[in-house]
Amino acid sequence: MAMYGIRSFLTATAVTLLLLTPAASADTVQRPDLQRHFQAVGTTGTMVVERSGRQPRTWVVGAQRSVRRYPPSSTFKIPNALLAIDRGVASGPDQAYPGPNPNVLVDGAPFLPATCEGDLTLATALTNSCIPIFQRLARAIGVRTYTRELARMRYGNHDMAGAQVDRFWLDGPLAISADEQVEFLRRLERGALPVSRRALRDVGDMLVLERDHCTIVRGKTGYVFTTAPRVGWWVGWVQRGSTTWTFALNLDITRPEHAAARVPIGRAILAELGALGAC
Repeated sequence: MAMYGIRSFLTATAVTLLLLTPAASADTVQRPDLQRHFQAVGTTGTMVVERSGRQPRTWVVGAQRSVRRYPPSSTFKIPNALLAIDRGVASGPDQAYPGPNPNVLVDGAPFLPATCEGDLTLATALTNSCIPIFQRLARAIGVRTYTRELARMRYGNHDMAGAQVDRFWLDGPLAISADEQVEFLRRLERGALPVSRRALRDVGDMLVLERDHCTIVRGKTGYVFTTAPRVGWWVGWVQRGSTTWTFALNLDITRPEHAAARVPIGRAILAELGALGAC
């Protein structure tokens, strides 16, 4: 190989490694000790938590895995709902989808909660991860719009090459890492995505899981059933006064209890980092 070629290869390799390595700075703290929450239920995973406000900081549990991309599964309902409302494909959280609605079979059994088969709104379809409703929205939005808008949103690899319009977030090629989920959600929380204010507001409202006098927790789970091992997601953000903790967790699902552990593990880690607990 010519010297110019060697230098080009080394430069490209260095750039690639830099892009695939979690951001390291004085405000980034690796927390391998928090992996114990995953180990306690017999799995492995990662969680990235970014705190904004007067004392910004990022914590990373499972640094190597934090940059590994997986299909977003039902966490993609966040950008899907944003685009649906922004494009007028859905009128808002109260958009009605009368039943009966289809379920989805995984391993020969209904995968979604029975709620998904009845009367739905966009809000209840998002909360319950009712895949067919969002597949309907995806067919209306179209591959061309996704190709353009996901690139503008910088959502994961925003890869739509050869994509099946109503399955690309389940099977691929679209994929995203925990690091990238946090980056996307931070821009959503700050209103910095290229969609209307109404879409940002409506989706933010639909993601609220709990609210008290000092804390608002927003989040969305995801279950990737098209990979081996299967992968579980929990992503979102916590607001306490002027401070926000944006987070993304994923873990391997090799037993049913691993899926059930997504939120408890995430909440335990958020509590240790000061995002949850007494005001």
